[in-house]
Amino acid sequence: MVLLIVGEKIRLFLTDEQVQQFKKYSGASRFIYNTCLAECIRAYQEDGISLKKLNLIKYAESLKYDEKYSWLKEISSGVVRVAAQDVASAFNNFYKRGNKGFPRFKKKGKCKESFGLKADLTHCRFEDSKHLKFSKIREPVQIREHWIPDKMLNPRVSFDGKFWYFSFSYEIPDADLTINQENKNITGVDLGIKSLAVTSGGVIYKNINKSKRVKQLEKRKRHLQRKLSRKYQMNKEDSNFVKTNNIIKLEQEIRLIDRKLKNIRNTYIHQVTYDLVKTKPACIVIEDLNVKGMMKNKHLSKAIQQQEFYKFRQYISYKCQGYGVRLVVANRFYPSSKTCSCCGHKKKFLSLKERTYICHECGLVTDRDLNAAINLKIYGKEKLIKIA
Repeated sequence: MVLLIVGEKIRLFLTDEQVQQFKKYSGASRFIYNTCLAECIRAYQEDGISLKKLNLIKYAESLKYDEKYSWLKEISSGVVRVAAQDVASAFNNFYKRGNKGFPRFKKKGKCKESFGLKADLTHCRFEDSKHLKFSKIREPVQIREHWIPDKMLNPRVSFDGKFWYFSFSYEIPDADLTINQENKNITGVDLGIKSLAVTSGGVIYKNINKSKRVKQLEKRKRHLQRKLSRKYQMNKEDSNFVKTNNIIKLEQEIRLIDRKLKNIRNTYIHQVTYDLVKTKPACIVIEDLNVKGMMKNKHLSKAIQQQEFYKFRQYISYKCQGYGVRLVVANRFYPSSKTCSCCGHKKKFLSLKERTYICHECGLVTDRDLNAAINLKIYGKEKLIKIA
């Protein structure tokens, strides 16, 4: 049986004492990560060796016996071990996939407050449906009523600027791709900036970034950023910037607006991807977009970044697995926008300004994005025929 790994995120309701303890844990996690990363760099430069995961864990656990770092004895051993493992994982990603980049140090105040825990009953477990128990924290942490999983994978605690959350993964049986064979529907999905997505059935999902609420938040954010910049200039001493209490308050307000914008976009992508897979078509076809190349256009880079195309692909990918829908990713160089969906004629040039597709061979006049979505549907049919 093939198993699918899915995630769950729960909000934590902490007491003041628990908040302070979680801040200690996240600070210790950052310290261990930076120390292990520095040790990896030193070992390679001086000794010419690459430290493995077990070496890093032993090194991290030995730090608490040093008088200078004796405060680490107050920290759960699971937090220390997972932080060391994260360094090993960062190097593995760097070696296997160079696009991840060389591991960087985490700067206090700039990086996300979070820490990982060992997935066992000693370090982290559900006390009951309304409480979580963490090692070296006296009282159980309160949560909303939640089902208790048989086995947790990769449990982590994170802070988003306002609330603390507990996240974990668990395994479920992967849906069989043959369950939708009777449904012959194929859905082509064209992603864009004008609209987030246009389907081959003519359904248009609007660009959430053009909504009134998002525009208001973006305007408020720009206003606060200009205000913050002026505050820094006013409090500048020689070449140093002095951070006052008012500056700290402004930075916190900006972070909360960023959090709100992130949640709005994230929720909308979840809604759109769920809407696409809930009908359980035989196949969904999307494009393999070169987002990195698209971001080089200075006029469109911000709009492309706000659309979060990669996140859309991630969400629709795991939802298709869960619903037993086949996901086909069209070749990056497939000319879905330039090809006529009626006669198959391909244009040599098609500028971004041309929002209406006009075919001079068969006389087809249609929306550019709808034409691309229909071509993706045709691409999906050809792929399914080859597979069969």
